Amino acid sequence: MSTALSLPINVQPWLKYTATTVGRDKIYRAVQYFSRFLAWYLLRQGATKETVARFNNLKKTLGLSRKLMRFGKPVEHIENAVKATSVKDEFIRFATIGKQLAYAGYLTLDGIIFIDGSGAYKFKNIKKYSELASRFWLAGIVFGFIGGFSESEKSHARTELKAIAKEQYSVNKQLLQDGLDMLIPATGLGYLSLDDGAVGLIGTATAIMGAQSQWAKVNKKA
Repeated sequence: MSTALSLPINVQPWLKYTATTVGRDKIYRAVQYFSRFLAWYLLRQGATKETVARFNNLKKTLGLSRKLMRFGKPVEHIENAVKATSVKDEFIRFATIGKQLAYAGYLTLDGIIFIDGSGAYKFKNIKKYSELASRFWLAGIVFGFIGGFSESEKSHARTELKAIAKEQYSVNKQLLQDGLDMLIPATGLGYLSLDDGAVGLIGTATAIMGAQSQWAKVNKKA
């Protein structure tokens, strides 16, 4: 008589989460930015160059891997921009289309940066591409932020109290995430002067926030 073996814990939620590209990307992003923080921290604590280099290399490798995972994503954002043309609210429609097109531009340039970083082909003006990618990234976050703020204002006009509370929490969390995230490209473009330690912690925090949202999405109760 055979007996089926089973794990002592339910791994299905984890498997569902890691089966999604977004889920894996959030894990990689958290490790990438925390490595950035550790490299900054250890350098100031007098760690050896080899130790600091390990975390810098991990950061760079994960960054390149994430660019590869996002290859082809611009098409998805363009499709979302087309779908957003049917949104009734004029301001939210404008913000949503702006966000989707900005992210399409950002990820298109991100793909070029990946090709250059992988060594498959070297572009002469890669620094300009990187700067333009950061501008598109920042624009996408800003459009998302103002669109989310408008959604937040509209939710107060609804009558279902439970629905309002749940939606408001989700909107507020996204606004906080966007508000923190925009500090990263703003620093890269020289608009702010945050150090690598601060950027690393911000990136880690928003990656965890994004991971929580994705976990809830794929493991929501029927």
